[in-house]
Amino acid sequence: MGHLGYEAVTPLEVHAYKPRQLGFDQHIVIGAAAKEIVRSLLESSGYNVYPFGYESSLSALKTHIRERGLQDTDLVQRVRSMPDFIVSAEKDLKLVEVKFRNRRDKDGRPGFFLKNIELNRYKQFWGESFLVLLSPHGGRFFTQSVRSLIPGSQETKWFDYGDFDSLPKIFPATGGRLENFSTAVNKLAGLWENEKE
Repeated sequence: MGHLGYEAVTPLEVHAYKPRQLGFDQHIVIGAAAKEIVRSLLESSGYNVYPFGYESSLSALKTHIRERGLQDTDLVQRVRSMPDFIVSAEKDLKLVEVKFRNRRDKDGRPGFFLKNIELNRYKQFWGESFLVLLSPHGGRFFTQSVRSLIPGSQETKWFDYGDFDSLPKIFPATGGRLENFSTAVNKLAGLWENEKE
């Protein structure tokens, strides 16, 4: 059993996971592993991390919303877009949403896509949160305030890695620890590549 009563998925377990169905199931595993990597990194750096998101703290409600086909109200959207963690350090609290993206290139520039519908939900309901992005590029751990992320005019928006800061800018105590967790991010990227095969 993992920290605070939810099942922890270690990066090694994720790397060994071979789902029967690729696609949606594997995305769930990759997302859970990314959250676990970030949680472990933050806790090992001295931060207190509390599960907050829809998937972890309200999993029964998630099932209820899906099975009952509840109306797509602002409240349902707010619940669906809850950030993954509340992170506390000294006298400060931060909301954190975790995403994994594999590196892509557009016009010779490395970057990644984010869905506009998600960006709009975060901005509308959780504007004070931070997006923490894991990627097998550069320093592996990137972050940006949700308020700073401007959705595009298409279904997805392209972001250069330069649009994001390194994680220690928001969580300074992670500064000397990123390299220790970079291997886990690389393994996660390998699992992502296996999905595409």
